[in-house]
Amino acid sequence: MSLESTLRELGKEIQADPRFEALQSAAAKNDADEGLQSQMQELQLISLKYQQEAAKADDADQSRISQLQEEYQKQYEEIMKNENMETYSAAASQMEEMAQYISKMIGLFFDGENPETCEIQPENCTHDCSTCGGCH
Repeated sequence: MSLESTLRELGKEIQADPRFEALQSAAAKNDADEGLQSQMQELQLISLKYQQEAAKADDADQSRISQLQEEYQKQYEEIMKNENMETYSAAASQMEEMAQYISKMIGLFFDGENPETCEIQPENCTHDCSTCGGCH
């Protein structure tokens, strides 16, 4: 099997994973949520206004910049409270964990580890077993 076909098989496995399906479903719900889309457009508008004001450099109105930052933060918090966005964020987090796992495993392969037996070490592993509190 070629590297290309193996990668395509990995892609199929990723897309068959329930985490991928959950992310796709959550994204579709976000897209269909008119209120959320309106809030996101407002967030983009605030961001654009901020960028325009900040681009004035020394002539920028600092109180206007502060006001826009507050508006942005408030709008962002409102968006993140939306049930559909919460579901999407959780699903995206699960997919990110999958991506990190895949990346770490590929890193082990590039380091010459045996693909059949290698395992990802815990984040706090010092490779000095005398400091170990256990992997599990």
